[in-house]
Amino acid sequence: MRKITLFLSVCIFSILLISCNKTKIEEVTDLEELKQARIAVVTGTIADQLVWQKLPEAECVYYNSPLDACIAVQKGIEKAAAYDEPILKNIMAKNPGLKLLPELITEDSYGMAVRPDDVLLKRVADSLLAALRSDGRYDDMMKRWFPTKGKPAPMPEIILDGTNGVLTFGTSALTEPFSFFDEKREIVGFDVEFAALLAQALGKKLEVVNMDFGALISSLLSAKVDIIGACMTITEERAKSVLFTEPYYHGGIAAVIKDYGVEKHKKKEFVVTKKEDNPRNGNDLSHAVVGAMTGTTGEMYIREHFPKATVQCFDDIMDAVASLQAHKLDYVITAYTTALKVANKNKDLVVLPKEFTDEYAAIAFSKNQTALLDEVNKVLAEFKQDGTLDSIIKRWVRPDGSAYELTEIPKVTSGKPLVVAIAANREPMCFISNNTIVGLDCELIERIAYKLGRPVQYYDMKFSALIAALESGKADLVISNMTATEERRKVVNFSDGYFVNPQVLVTYKNDNQMQANSKSFIERTKESFYNNIILEKRYLLLWSGLKVTFLISLFAALLGTFLGGIVCMMRMSRSKGLQLIAKIYIDLLRGIPQVVLLMLMFYVILSPLNISGLGVAVITFALNFAAYVSEMFRSSIESIGRGQWEAGIAMGFSKVKTFLNIILPQAVQRVLPVYKGEFIALVKMTAIVGYIAVQDLTKAGDIIRSRTFDAFFPLIMIAIIYFLLAWLLTYLIERIQLRTAPKRAKRTK
Repeated sequence: MRKITLFLSVCIFSILLISCNKTKIEEVTDLEELKQARIAVVTGTIADQLVWQKLPEAECVYYNSPLDACIAVQKGIEKAAAYDEPILKNIMAKNPGLKLLPELITEDSYGMAVRPDDVLLKRVADSLLAALRSDGRYDDMMKRWFPTKGKPAPMPEIILDGTNGVLTFGTSALTEPFSFFDEKREIVGFDVEFAALLAQALGKKLEVVNMDFGALISSLLSAKVDIIGACMTITEERAKSVLFTEPYYHGGIAAVIKDYGVEKHKKKEFVVTKKEDNPRNGNDLSHAVVGAMTGTTGEMYIREHFPKATVQCFDDIMDAVASLQAHKLDYVITAYTTALKVANKNKDLVVLPKEFTDEYAAIAFSKNQTALLDEVNKVLAEFKQDGTLDSIIKRWVRPDGSAYELTEIPKVTSGKPLVVAIAANREPMCFISNNTIVGLDCELIERIAYKLGRPVQYYDMKFSALIAALESGKADLVISNMTATEERRKVVNFSDGYFVNPQVLVTYKNDNQMQANSKSFIERTKESFYNNIILEKRYLLLWSGLKVTFLISLFAALLGTFLGGIVCMMRMSRSKGLQLIAKIYIDLLRGIPQVVLLMLMFYVILSPLNISGLGVAVITFALNFAAYVSEMFRSSIESIGRGQWEAGIAMGFSKVKTFLNIILPQAVQRVLPVYKGEFIALVKMTAIVGYIAVQDLTKAGDIIRSRTFDAFFPLIMIAIIYFLLAWLLTYLIERIQLRTAPKRAKRTK
């Protein structure tokens, strides 16, 4: 026995020793150690070819951007990432935990290019570069645009008189820090500053033209621009077409790896902090699980500043809160006003004091609505000056939790409506009270619309669908506590800011605090029932949503059944062409996810026809239902023996009468059990119509949750209603099935 015990002890010790050796950090120190490693490269670049030239046995893994590649390295998914050295340095400055290998994969020089016949412009550029290096301004530029930590400094002001015309500079504003959009949506960077100094030396104004990198040389040769630059490598191939200036930066393709020294330091700090002395206060955010609404500033902030954190996205903030209360999340990041309401209504939650952003909320417009944007900005300026905006904010933002100060808002009742896309689940900014959309955003836009002489028409939808509604022309503008981020500015325009609503963290209190605030189950149930159903007659929202769900399900099923019969006929016809069309239709409709198909139909395919969201939902679900039903019909018809067809013909029936009198009744009897299941699936599938501003049963539940901030009771309530609806419909179809049963038909005779 002692020998066995000794043997087991040795085995366990060996396993532990092996485990320790496996977890030992193997830090890369040179390129040679990457010869058989996975290296992240950016799709569409020649980085993979350059890596294989240097490391032929390496495996290249493709990412959409250098930032994505670096984050994969930072998280330990890939061993290294290869890209232009200056771009990697810029990413490293804003994302700790990475470092460059000292040896470059390839060495390159970067310069600007002019047309081959524009020798004079090249000489001026070369002379300017020499002067910048000699008087120290070049070093200042390098410090400004290539900081060792943090973001590049702001673009300096360069006075341009423009007496000699305009210098047109072509660039691709995706090559930070050489050329990129700053927070004011202006193109800045090392290359842009150099171009501005060049224009100043020539006595010209500067016009910056942003374009795809691949179009730079063709634009230069066609004289659309005078000079180009965007971290452009000087190569022999390019030098055959353009005339390069002297190199202003020497670098190349570098490899970035994970900095385990930083990781060790972080882990050491994390271990020192005792949990009992430091309850959830955001200090562990870099390793936490954080919930956020899809597409919000909070989501973007966590992904950018805490790349090691796990971000879970939700279409509704109350879904995130429910997950937090179930301890599936460590934190929820959301706007301060929403966080305050959530914590006031849920005593087990608390808002942490730290603010993560200080950006302004603004009104979004499509790129072609510049006239409307100017009109709105003009009214906003008036409201800021005369105090109207401040009074609106004071009425709706109540840090002490007191009641809102409601006031009458003047409205226009005729004329062309101002169509406003909004996510009315963000109290106090925009929410539904007494079946009416109200809030800070709503009062502001209604007062603006009154000044413009237009009535307001709301489109209430998911926050993640707002920009799509704007771009598809379904709405004139979006107002929903939306922050004007750099990413959003690429696709839409924004008004002047009207309210600073910082992002903050919500987390759950410790067990002792939760126990002190808890009520009995019966008390909580009574309170939830009153708040979610009785208060403000919220049962009317449920009734209205239930009717919409029922109507969509019923009409989609009827239309889908009819279309399914037609597709079935095509699929079973003797024409190869009709068979092919039917097969493509079935495969296509069954292969596209319902939510994607619904949004495509609403925002793209049916958008020019101006069909309501309810109509689009019926058509979309009918088309999808038809794809499944047609195959059910075909299977049931083919399951009936050929002899019954022949018997019908022998009795003197035509093919049509044989089908109607003999085949169809049997086919219906056989298809009903499967049809019943598909119909119930259709009813449940209608829960996604909130993406296209249709207020169905699920949307009604979301609205109630956004008002009561009760994470669970509305969900349970909606689940029960769906169950009862499905049970009722199942019962009705089963009655039909019984009435068509052959045995029952015999008994009735």
